[in-house]
Amino acid sequence: MGNNAKQRSSGKLVGGITGQGFMPGRSGNPNGRPRTSGLLNVLRETVQSVTEEGRTVEERLVEALIEEALAGKHRLAAIVAVFDRLEGKPKQSVEMSNNLQDKVAAMSDAELMQALRKAVEEDRLRSSGLAV
Repeated sequence: MGNNAKQRSSGKLVGGITGQGFMPGRSGNPNGRPRTSGLLNVLRETVQSVTEEGRTVEERLVEALIEEALAGKHRLAAIVAVFDRLEGKPKQSVEMSNNLQDKVAAMSDAELMQALRKAVEEDRLRSSGLAV
């Protein structure tokens, strides 16, 4: 039995109708998403370009940011932007407590059984569509 006969008998055509489509074990996009080349490159070129005054757009942007931080209408946001770029964003810590575990550890066996029965009953009412 040839390869085509096997495909017809199984009801599936490997690679679609033409046999050149998606094949098992092969990526449909082997090279991945193409790198951007349009807007980002134009933006980089524009920022590095030199104005009539002999300064780059990048220098003018930095000056505008500093001016805003010193005397602008949105001073705080500009100051934060400057410091974020100079010092890096500050690390944020999140304090987590395990109050539930402490509460459960302090409960007696009877209290635990009562809480479990209550939770099971609430779940049963919720799944039946009745309000708790």
